[in-house]
Amino acid sequence: MSFTKYIVRRLAQMIPVILAVTIFNFLIINLAPGDPATVLAGENATQEYIDELRESYGLNEPIHTRLKLYIQKLLKGDLGVSYKYQQPVSAIIKEKMKVTLMLVLLSEIATIIVGTALGALAARHEGKFIDNAISNISMMLYCMPVYWLGMLLILFFAVKLKWLPSSGMYSFGIQKYSKTIDLIRHLILPSLTLFLVHLPTYIKLTRSTVVEVAQEDYIRTARAIGYSEKDIYKKHALRNALLPTVTIAGMSLSTVFSGALLTETVFSWPGMGRMIYDGVAMRDYPLIMGGFLVTTILVVVGSLITDLIYMYLDPRVVNS
Repeated sequence: MSFTKYIVRRLAQMIPVILAVTIFNFLIINLAPGDPATVLAGENATQEYIDELRESYGLNEPIHTRLKLYIQKLLKGDLGVSYKYQQPVSAIIKEKMKVTLMLVLLSEIATIIVGTALGALAARHEGKFIDNAISNISMMLYCMPVYWLGMLLILFFAVKLKWLPSSGMYSFGIQKYSKTIDLIRHLILPSLTLFLVHLPTYIKLTRSTVVEVAQEDYIRTARAIGYSEKDIYKKHALRNALLPTVTIAGMSLSTVFSGALLTETVFSWPGMGRMIYDGVAMRDYPLIMGGFLVTTILVVVGSLITDLIYMYLDPRVVNS
């Protein structure tokens, strides 16, 4: 199969997947317990006011009618209007996306590079002190819940040492730092939290795959020819062991905007994860469905990018 045909086939497969997940998300969210009109109206609102809100947002229509209208709007690129913010959902997601990208992309890239390097280092020194130290530290980090680790970092760096701010994106009423420097200072702790939480996955995965690949016949042949251990692990073992790592890295695209929910909540970081959390709390259906739709698209696109990288590392994939 040619490269072009492979891409066309994968793109054709994406459309029904996105449509099916979109319909499923709509039904799950709209059939869940809770009434957005009651939440928006407040505790002391009259029934007449609640009924008026339900009618204005179309919540009194049958579920199939609302689904039809939602799909029609999506085909026009309209994600609806947020109940809470009274703004187009697309504009809100665009703004929140930028904020989350600042937080997640840097930590993800650093995690992939450092985790892969440490995993390969541990595999190269299998059974020795370096391997045991890296494996034990990664296991300890893996057992830490993200919210608990975040609060530990806040306690140490923000409360005890007072080196870094504990929450938000910017400081209020403080002119000690420029806006960019202040943003970087607020970015360190949440990024470090995500980095430490995701690091063990790449270390363990890379180590196990490199150790497995190092037992293959072609690695023994390379040793017999006289290649150095450094060249064997760098040019042969690591390259072929990267396929599972590429899978995890590609699928992590889906968590770029939604997977940082706990981190954004702990550090009051106003990104996509926090947006979805607030949307659930407020029963803001358009906002929740918009966030889930973005996540769905990212999962599918991440899968496609993963396959393309697979093809670069192992051209046999395109014919499978």
